[in-house]
Amino acid sequence: MSFTCMASRLKRTNERSLLSSRSLAYAAPKSPGGTVFEESDSMATLPLQAIAAGPAEAAHSGIRELVNLALVTPGCIRLEVGEPNFSTPSHIVEAAVEFARKGAVKYTATAGLLSLRERLAAKLERVNNIKVGVNNINCTVGGVGGIAAAVAALLEPKDEVLVPDPAWPNYRLMLAWAHGVLVPYECAPENEFLPDARQVERLITPRTKLMIVNSPCNPTGAVYTRRLLEQLVDVAVRHNLYLLSDECYDEVILDGEHVSPASFCTDGRVISAYTFSKTYAMTGWRVGYVVANDKISDSITKILESNSSCLPTVCQKAAEAALDGPREPIREMVNAYRERRDLCVGLLEEGGMLISHPQGAFYIMADVGKSGMDSREFAFDLVKTKQVAVAPGTAFGNSARRAVRISLASSPEDLSVGIGRMIDRIEELAEK
Repeated sequence: MSFTCMASRLKRTNERSLLSSRSLAYAAPKSPGGTVFEESDSMATLPLQAIAAGPAEAAHSGIRELVNLALVTPGCIRLEVGEPNFSTPSHIVEAAVEFARKGAVKYTATAGLLSLRERLAAKLERVNNIKVGVNNINCTVGGVGGIAAAVAALLEPKDEVLVPDPAWPNYRLMLAWAHGVLVPYECAPENEFLPDARQVERLITPRTKLMIVNSPCNPTGAVYTRRLLEQLVDVAVRHNLYLLSDECYDEVILDGEHVSPASFCTDGRVISAYTFSKTYAMTGWRVGYVVANDKISDSITKILESNSSCLPTVCQKAAEAALDGPREPIREMVNAYRERRDLCVGLLEEGGMLISHPQGAFYIMADVGKSGMDSREFAFDLVKTKQVAVAPGTAFGNSARRAVRISLASSPEDLSVGIGRMIDRIEELAEK
């Protein structure tokens, strides 16, 4: 065979080998431990596998929809945002800068700096009357991180969870990826947005595993009394449920007192979640913490290892400065919220829209039933016609479908003008 012929044959062989290698796809092994290849017409025709249905099918927050519309509406008065309109106290910022310059930017223990957890244990005893050790505390990415980690640590697929209605929308989103089943319990406007423990108990089935309570409450500002919390804990004990207490507004108390369920229920069934976001106006610092018994805390730590490793060290140091620093900034913010609450109560009462007298957090609900619309439709209409943004009650649950949430984390001027425009719009719609 000539050299030219051999070269031609070798070239054709190489081309066939190259084409073949480009069309190989994995096939099932034909013998234990073996992997073979087989030819495929086109890998591009293979559809991607389905993604997890829970998160994919869950609805986005109804509040976020309003935020997006408000952002593109010139001159819009923003009463929908659940974020303090105060700056982080200067001593916290200055401490964080100093620590960063000193090199406080390394990894920490997953559960958080020991020095921070020691301070948190002291705060829990002083403010919440809860006595725990540092191993019962995990520092998390905001309060939401602690609540999500607790949900992940507790739930198996199809476990039922009792959730207040109305409630913070993120509970629903968490249960979607945790494969839990949401069972709403009513917090009726006619009852100051407080639940009836007997009605809650009627919803319990053999699949029920967890009850969530939120006091002070977002979105209603309701504060649960000690008696009510004792009744709910009694239900949890008799039916052997865990109780997750969302206390992210524990130091934003406008009237009365805040009671932590773990202060009187000490058998390990209560998990408590907190944040620096609301008390210290530190929303962007993303520092929260969750408190639980030894076994649950260990599970939470392992969950956090897999999704965050640890909080940014400089943010943990800022949290320490917050705990060590003066409490006057907290008092000033709470006093401002109280004055704004009183202003809004008067305006809404005069306009025939007052539902309840909030005692905590920085929200107040307003009745928009006279508009003839559900709260979502009304909220969008209000932005478009009056350039005022409020959070629709439908974002929080069926019990608030005729109401909107107004954030007291706004200036008195914006609250006065915004509520005035809202009353005007309802009167216009009522006349149609």
